[in-house]
Amino acid sequence: MALPYPGMAHASNWQTAVALPMTVEHDSNPRLDTSGVKAVTRTIIAPDYNLVGTYGRDQFKFGLGVSVEHSSDTSVIKDREDPNLQLGWQRETEKGSYGLAARYVESSTLSSVVEKTGVVVATDGTQKLYSLAGNWSSALSERSTLSNETGYTSVHYDINSLINYNELSNRLVWRYAWSERAEPFLRFDVTRYEPEKGFAVASSNSYTPTAGVKYQFSERLEGTVHAGVNQVSGTNGGSSGQGGVEVRYRGARVDSSLDVSRSSVASGQGGFAEIDQVQGRWSYAVDEISRLGVDASWQDSKGQTPNTLRKYDAWFSRELSPFWIVRLSLMYKERQQDGLPDASGEVFGLTLAYSHPDF
Repeated sequence: MALPYPGMAHASNWQTAVALPMTVEHDSNPRLDTSGVKAVTRTIIAPDYNLVGTYGRDQFKFGLGVSVEHSSDTSVIKDREDPNLQLGWQRETEKGSYGLAARYVESSTLSSVVEKTGVVVATDGTQKLYSLAGNWSSALSERSTLSNETGYTSVHYDINSLINYNELSNRLVWRYAWSERAEPFLRFDVTRYEPEKGFAVASSNSYTPTAGVKYQFSERLEGTVHAGVNQVSGTNGGSSGQGGVEVRYRGARVDSSLDVSRSSVASGQGGFAEIDQVQGRWSYAVDEISRLGVDASWQDSKGQTPNTLRKYDAWFSRELSPFWIVRLSLMYKERQQDGLPDASGEVFGLTLAYSHPDF
């Protein structure tokens, strides 16, 4: 939060946070192969450092991390060192704020970061993502707010089966505080997809007007519902209904959420892919230092390679000290793909994590 201004124009406050998760996991089918399945044991160390500072009305953010992964079988999963870098600046004004954010992220093409776009690959390649975004918001009245975010994203792969592309997007949102509980909103998204030269895929545009409302049912229960229409131009273009429902409950011991949505996202297999998705999370505080939970997700992609991906994850965590936590997890995953047998696998993981909120 920004400090008062201009009376404290030269006051500053800096905070740092350090995290160091260390994971050992055994994956019975990391590539979700339908034949010749090979299991892999991975060791992952992912240190992360964040610095947030305020100077008058300005807030600055800096984040630096790396995920170092060692595989028991490099012919299936390679040893990896995936860095990530984030930079941000935000300035508060009398009626709102504006700012800039940039990031660079490397990740495996087998990771959930790539899977959420419906991409199916059988090779452990690398996705490199560069992005730059600008945002602003302003109060139009005591109850209404207008905000906008414009972003540029460039995605590159090191395997020939995927398409490098650039994405230019803009999101305009109007919100109205109807009451203490209800906040209706209107949103308009425009996205331009441009493949790099040399790929036999046409550029295309996506337009999505949406209307919705956020509602606070009680102190612990809130929900959001939105609906709209997506229109895609270019090859294989067309229109479809889009929207979703989100519900979140935060209790004394129970924390749960449900998210059901349909959206169109840029795909490494060319153009936009329509994604239907259901995500559910539930966790229970056994005592002050122990928690158990279940996460489940279902994703149906209608892109160039139609497929359905399911994941079920049960976990248990326990605080060993104010800065150390241990977590056990067991996941079952399954993919159904047109023209191929179903593929499934199990992942057993043990994580020991250190975190310090003010290092």
